[in-house]
Amino acid sequence: MDTIKNYVETLFLEFPNTKEVQRAKQEILTIMEDHYLALIDEGKSEHEAIGQVISEFGSVDELREELEFATREKEPENKINEDEMYHYLANRKKDARGLSLGISGCLLAVGSLIGLSISGAEMMGFLLFFIIVAISVGTIIYNGMQFSKNNGVMNDRYIPVDVNKEAQRLKQGYQKSFQVSLVFGICLCVLSVAPIFFFQMFTYAENGVPVMFFFLAIGVFLIIYGSINYSSFDKFIKEKYFIADEDELGPNAMQAKYGDAARTKHLLERVYWPIVVMIYFGWSFMTGSWGMSWMIFVMAGIFYSVVEAIFVKK
Repeated sequence: MDTIKNYVETLFLEFPNTKEVQRAKQEILTIMEDHYLALIDEGKSEHEAIGQVISEFGSVDELREELEFATREKEPENKINEDEMYHYLANRKKDARGLSLGISGCLLAVGSLIGLSISGAEMMGFLLFFIIVAISVGTIIYNGMQFSKNNGVMNDRYIPVDVNKEAQRLKQGYQKSFQVSLVFGICLCVLSVAPIFFFQMFTYAENGVPVMFFFLAIGVFLIIYGSINYSSFDKFIKEKYFIADEDELGPNAMQAKYGDAARTKHLLERVYWPIVVMIYFGWSFMTGSWGMSWMIFVMAGIFYSVVEAIFVKK
């Protein structure tokens, strides 16, 4: 009997520990044990009965298909389909480009100001600086709002297995591009000081400062753009429900992550930090140790991480 139990446990190691899987495991174990006892009654030896029970059992692939099919039948209605995922990723890529350009534009504005100031056109430098900064900040704000809008449409919706697997495939396909953009971006940021030394050999080092900001702008663009795109796939991979904001989980995502402790975790989020602030001011006023009492927030942050880990559903 123990051999059959261990065999069934081994078969189910690759499946998630859900109620459906547990029920299927128990049903299969019961069927195999009943068949084993029937073979023993027919006069089979223990080893012969175990071997025949295992050999007559279906393959793991068949079991996987049956379990995944059962899971798909019980999926929530408001689930994300592949077309919606592709649409989200396309918008996310466009917004990431705009956000990266906005941040890089701020660096270019500084470089333009320094470059024109060195050449004696200070007023032109200030004018160009404010124009580029205004456009860049506007771009950052607009694309940041688009980020929130796109996330809001998908928030707290179920991510089916097919969408999860497709997101993993897309992430693997983008991994090489991400590595290239990250390496080139970091290299440009590190080598951004090279123009200063180059110009120092011929004229003045200050002439290399605008070029330095140009290198930084390109490097920062590559790093931010590649990182945002690469992390976009994780929205459909790491969790069962789409999470727009890690600090504000929806009801479905909260239930999936914390299980029966979801309500307690939700209450903890609402009262924990206000209580910590009250303790901080109370302790500080009573003891007068304002120089040391700020450590309460450090200890509270560590304690909160420990408590949160306890609530997470295993």
